[in-house]
Amino acid sequence: MNKFLLLSCTVIFAISAPVESLFAQTEKLDKKERKEMRELLKSLQNEKEIDVTLDISRAKIHGYSESDFVYRENLRSDRDWPTLWKNEYKPDLILDFINTFNLHMFDYGYSVRFGNFEQSKYQIRLIVSRISENGEVLMSAYIKERGQEESLYKLTITGRGGTFGSKVNLMGDGLKRAGKELARQMNILFKRGRI
Repeated sequence: MNKFLLLSCTVIFAISAPVESLFAQTEKLDKKERKEMRELLKSLQNEKEIDVTLDISRAKIHGYSESDFVYRENLRSDRDWPTLWKNEYKPDLILDFINTFNLHMFDYGYSVRFGNFEQSKYQIRLIVSRISENGEVLMSAYIKERGQEESLYKLTITGRGGTFGSKVNLMGDGLKRAGKELARQMNILFKRGRI
């Protein structure tokens, strides 16, 4: 029995030693890749322009899909909500977000511009997942190199909603605060290469 135990331990040791060595090499490679990624993320501050897209179409707005939210608001209003949402409210909300984000990035001391720059090498794709009744926003930000499927980095952004005002005003409050929060996280990313 003791010989069997000794033989078993020897076989296990012989198998595990190369695996540990391989793991150590992989870990070193991962450290090198992580360092390169951090340097790349820090270097984004030197870009002239970075494309930003904000996708609200997948969001649950007050617990409903975007189309259901707009339909419900249209039923409650004497105004043409679908047209207002498409041509006025939604574009203004996105513009408020982008402007707030750019202003705070400028205040942090960066000259890179964020907006609709389809020719830029990098992009930040923002997908809103939820807008609550008080306008609080939850979204994911994916930093990508144009044409690449895989993201370089992912951020989670929240923006506290408002207290008073119309539903659109409350959403505006949440998106402006989300723009400020994205700027705060991008400032850290530009300095450290990670959050």
